[in-house]
Amino acid sequence: MVEEFEADISVRGEELWVLPRGDLDIAAAPELEETLSLAMASDAASIVIDLRGLEFVDSTGLRALAQAPQAEGGERISFIPGNDHVQSVFRISGLLDELPFRPAA
Repeated sequence: MVEEFEADISVRGEELWVLPRGDLDIAAAPELEETLSLAMASDAASIVIDLRGLEFVDSTGLRALAQAPQAEGGERISFIPGNDHVQSVFRISGLLDELPFRPAA
């Protein structure tokens, strides 16, 4: 069953949380990129991308996530690890140690 993709933004103190849910694939990547653009345009001290709601990530979704910290203001971004499948995509791609992951609060 394919999960409908959604990406919401939530304010938590001085942090802005991006909450993607469902399958992050080629069809969903533009929505995530738009949500990340909105988050990056904010003056939030930090932006947290919480991957726990994702069920699946393909190479297009991975690219969208990996490029976010490279954008202007991207130093504010950190990631909350997702499920084993999602994290294995980062591990296999070699990005697990390259991206700023942090423990869930």
